[in-house]
Amino acid sequence: MSAKKVRVEFLDGAGQGVGGVTVKASGCAELQTAPTGQAFFLVEDENFAIFANGGEVYKGSLSSLPEKIVFKQDGGSWKAA
Repeated sequence: MSAKKVRVEFLDGAGQGVGGVTVKASGCAELQTAPTGQAFFLVEDENFAIFANGGEVYKGSLSSLPEKIVFKQDGGSWKAA
């Protein structure tokens, strides 16, 4: 299978983007989210995971990938919306 673009977005409780979140996708380099709260990855593995600030926050497959994966701040952690 060819690589697919995975778009993630991190939002605070008010729905505003959170910049500077350390985020990583399986098989990809670690990034920081932009001021808009977004980051993009090219993922090759069919089954992959997203990690934020060192903890796994999402597990899914490229075949059922949504347009973007949105995470909302939940106390000190992140939850997929």
